[in-house]
Amino acid sequence: MKGATTKAGPVVSRSKRMMKVVLVLLSGNAAPAEKELAKQYPGAVIETVSRAEIESGSLVSRIAALRSRRANVLVFVTERLAWQRRQDLFMLLGALAGARVVMILDRHGASRRDTRSRILLRAPFKTVSEGVFGARTVARARGDLQQLEAQVKSHPGTSQARAHGQLRIVYLRSTPGPGTQAGGAASHIKGVTDALIELGTQVRFISNDDIAGLDDEAKLSIIGPEPLGGTRAVFEIHNNSIFTAGAVPLIVDDPPDFIYQRYARFGWAGVVASLRSSRPLFLEYNGSEVWVGRHWDHVGMLDLLARYERLNLDAAARIFVVSNVERLNLERAGVQANKIIVNPNGVDTDTFRPGIGGERVRDELGIAEAETLVGFVGSFGPWHGVLTLVEAIKEIPASSGVRFLLVGSGSLLAQVKQVLAAEEQNGRVIFTGAVEHEQVPRLLDACDVLASPHIPLADDTEFFGSPTKIFEYMAMGKGIVASRLGQIGEVLSDGESALLVQPGNARELTEAIVRLAESPKLREHLGEKARRHAIERHTWKRNAQNVLDAYRKWMEEVKS
Repeated sequence: MKGATTKAGPVVSRSKRMMKVVLVLLSGNAAPAEKELAKQYPGAVIETVSRAEIESGSLVSRIAALRSRRANVLVFVTERLAWQRRQDLFMLLGALAGARVVMILDRHGASRRDTRSRILLRAPFKTVSEGVFGARTVARARGDLQQLEAQVKSHPGTSQARAHGQLRIVYLRSTPGPGTQAGGAASHIKGVTDALIELGTQVRFISNDDIAGLDDEAKLSIIGPEPLGGTRAVFEIHNNSIFTAGAVPLIVDDPPDFIYQRYARFGWAGVVASLRSSRPLFLEYNGSEVWVGRHWDHVGMLDLLARYERLNLDAAARIFVVSNVERLNLERAGVQANKIIVNPNGVDTDTFRPGIGGERVRDELGIAEAETLVGFVGSFGPWHGVLTLVEAIKEIPASSGVRFLLVGSGSLLAQVKQVLAAEEQNGRVIFTGAVEHEQVPRLLDACDVLASPHIPLADDTEFFGSPTKIFEYMAMGKGIVASRLGQIGEVLSDGESALLVQPGNARELTEAIVRLAESPKLREHLGEKARRHAIERHTWKRNAQNVLDAYRKWMEEVKS
């Protein structure tokens, strides 16, 4: 009936109502998903929600927050579908939020899709089956762990040296989770591997996924994860079990000179491989996952995690830590001092260098020659100090000609964007979101000043990090503003290679940024010295050489 009305207003057919797609960004970049969803649902309104906006509060409050969005289609976006934990829980969350269709979509095009009715119908069965699976996984892990602890205790130092030909290394990377294609971890893995190959060794890489930018000379075997496990701990234990089952036979059948493993939460592949192949385990230990699980990334089962961590430390012939603070932490925990080697992070000074495309980026971003661009690259996590940087941005007047380029994503991104909404709208602040790591050098090259406003750790633990971005900043030859904190204050010299400020002090950070913005000569002086120090002291080649030197020293001890 054309033009029909009621007391409540015009009657609008369901088919003519505007469809609404709500996209919840769990990890990665929202842009590819938004483009794909625009194709699938032409004409629909697409609204993006950050993970942080639905992560706090009870389950009931999270469901209420999503219901208020009134989504016809609710889409959870993740970096890699196979890595995404608790998929069934997210599907159920979307169904309870009232969406007719719920999807999980990754940036590679893989997706999972179901209707609200089917999700709700299957939910009881899935809940029971996940509980049974979790209980069996943990029980089996505890039994295996007990046996490994006994083997490591009864057979200490039994690894043998291989004595012929080109030095051969197996590099294990078993961390099953998103975020590993960008950032400091990816830089470290690629940097060390490429440098080891450059130094004449043969590197065989066994990973749970592709490694961004890995040199073609590294022989890569991939043992992919499975998206099973109702909790994060169960997911990681299960996938480390899969990784171990796949990796160990590859190593035993063709033993290397030594096994180099990037320590991973709930990981034990390197320990088993070392025991069965009689080859030493060299452990790259970037910090305690028990500490991280307690203070930052609440994974659960910390008692079990602590036993796995200790197993790796006890089984390792050598342990590489990124800072002296971490060395002292391990010594206080009872690890033998002669096993611990301080090996800070580094940088590829050929990849990170001045003149690598910054002028074009400035043109693309609309940055005038007279304007000063201040850059920040980070995970927007708890200790990167981005909230202190936000305070500084608010203090610097728009008339100063200073603009800001903030690269990355993370748990604090939504909060930062909310506070800086006006600055983003008027162009003073530019957010890129997560970017591929190969894009980072040209973005840094576009900047005049680079900021690293790290803050102290929340529980007053001494800062134990070795931020990769500090070395990348140095290699770019730019003016640096950084916190006088831990290793950062040791690597950078105030007034010589950077301006150092009190951690968390927004006023000092503001003053330092303004000082560099007003003095191109000071920026040039600091940048030249910083790059020189990066080349002389902080390359990945130096880091890799330290690993090889440690192996040769270990061999001498074994032979004697």
